[in-house]
Amino acid sequence: MTKLEVQSRSSGLRQDCLPFPDVLAQSIANIAPTATPTVNAALVFASAGGGTWFAYLLATVGLVFVSLNINQFARRSASPGSFYTYIARGLGPMAGVVTGWALFWVICALP
Repeated sequence: MTKLEVQSRSSGLRQDCLPFPDVLAQSIANIAPTATPTVNAALVFASAGGGTWFAYLLATVGLVFVSLNINQFARRSASPGSFYTYIARGLGPMAGVVTGWALFWVICALP
């Protein structure tokens, strides 16, 4: 057996390690980030019909307002506590804890 044959056998993916449903789920998970905008647009159109452009306009305006608000907090108080600090100063410590846990679960849910 030559060195090339040994190297080709030891490199690459092992065959028959995963069942077909797992391979299919992995493929879908890999295309999900690029397919999400397309699917979301279709779902919004199905719900809003001709008002889809208005729904996207409202969502964009809302996101701009939220980002401007976060920008103001970040200018006044740069801290490692992120949203917890901002919310706790504005709405109290209990709201800050809820926000901190919500951020934790969102980060854990990201692929």
